[in-house]
Amino acid sequence: MSIAASSPHAAYTAPRRHMWLWGIGTIADALMIQTFGLIMPIFNTGFGLDAVLLSWAIMIPRLVDGLTDPFMGHLSDNLRTRWGRRKPFLVVTSILGAMVVAGIWWADPSWPKSWQFAYLVVFATLYYTTWGTFSMSHYALGYELTDDYHERARVMAIRTVFLQFVVLAVSWTYWLALRPVFGGEINGIRWIGGAMAVLIIVTGLVPVFACKERFAQANRKHPPILQSMKEAFRLPAFRTYIALRFFAAFGLVVFNQLIFYVNVYHVCAGDKSLATKLVGLGTMLTVGISVAILPLVPRLSRRMGKRNAVIAGCAIALLQACVVPLLYNPAQPYLQLVAAALTAPLVAIAIVLRDAIVPDICDLDELESGLRREGLFTAVVSFVYKLEVSLCVVLVGYMLKYSAFDPKLPLQSPEVLARLQWSAFLPNIVFAALALVCAVRFPVTEQVMREVRAKLDARRAAAPAA
Repeated sequence: MSIAASSPHAAYTAPRRHMWLWGIGTIADALMIQTFGLIMPIFNTGFGLDAVLLSWAIMIPRLVDGLTDPFMGHLSDNLRTRWGRRKPFLVVTSILGAMVVAGIWWADPSWPKSWQFAYLVVFATLYYTTWGTFSMSHYALGYELTDDYHERARVMAIRTVFLQFVVLAVSWTYWLALRPVFGGEINGIRWIGGAMAVLIIVTGLVPVFACKERFAQANRKHPPILQSMKEAFRLPAFRTYIALRFFAAFGLVVFNQLIFYVNVYHVCAGDKSLATKLVGLGTMLTVGISVAILPLVPRLSRRMGKRNAVIAGCAIALLQACVVPLLYNPAQPYLQLVAAALTAPLVAIAIVLRDAIVPDICDLDELESGLRREGLFTAVVSFVYKLEVSLCVVLVGYMLKYSAFDPKLPLQSPEVLARLQWSAFLPNIVFAALALVCAVRFPVTEQVMREVRAKLDARRAAAPAA
């Protein structure tokens, strides 16, 4: 008899309404990080901060925050309060995150560039530390909603629904900030930042009151942080997963940072309003297709398995990376909307199921260590992501310098535009191919997780009540 067949326990799954209420917290999470993506273009073209200096101002806080992430995750895993392990972090970071989102835009363009740099470093450090802690706590709370291999895909699909609507809203933020009623993009982003702050507090607190922590009193033993991290990286599945996420994001982050410049100065001939309008329309298309596809993702997981579906998503990403250079054409600016349509299946398949793999890895870890360490694993994933994004941002700053891009000029030379295009498109293709290799090598299948769950169920049934 197989181990899976010997387990008499049905996998725990929270009521569907709890999944949706937990998903509302994604709005706060996504608003924090998506808004941060506006810093490079607004501080570069609005405040006039040098691209290289700006890239370092963004990288330094990411590195500081990335180094603290594993410690915050470890602390969250081992915290024992009457309110649980995750909820105290969610309350504090919702409020602090709202304050930072509203305050980061209040540097003065007339300040010396060194003052703008220092202001941005301080606020960005608070920004990333706050978002990282909120995101870790929110993800970890969501991982407890179900033990079912396929229902975990549903939980992440619900999260992605909310994420997509925030991405849609933020994609129009720069365009909205440029409206004449605000009197300039800097004043515009300040008003918008204030409205976002209110929304972050409201949505960030919903999971605190709506969701129950199943493992609030887990982890009676507390191994040191370095020992915990070593144990995490001993898992072959986790190492492969980290590599997969690293490669999947690296080229895409470089692309997303540079495509703004390609779009404005190559496709739209310096027309920033048209470029931001196209971004908004493209995001609407992506979100519409993604939201339509998302209900099919759990079914896809059951039919193909999460591993095979992630492989399919990575293959789509590579295909998209190869086709996209043909779609940013000055003669047909709206052709780039086809690129947005190609992005939608990638979002609906790869990202959702990739996130749904993390609780499987947490189960593998529990089987070996006897500990629930969702916070640690989420924080380590976040650390690696922030490290690579920091490297990407600095790399983009130097790429802009290498291309001889001048933000003071309304138009750029053909040589500058050619360098910008190669810098945006080529890394995306190379790293998408590496991500596909890692997806193929990922070892965890549905059968593996059936056996793991059976062992964990038997162990929990035999354990004394807490």
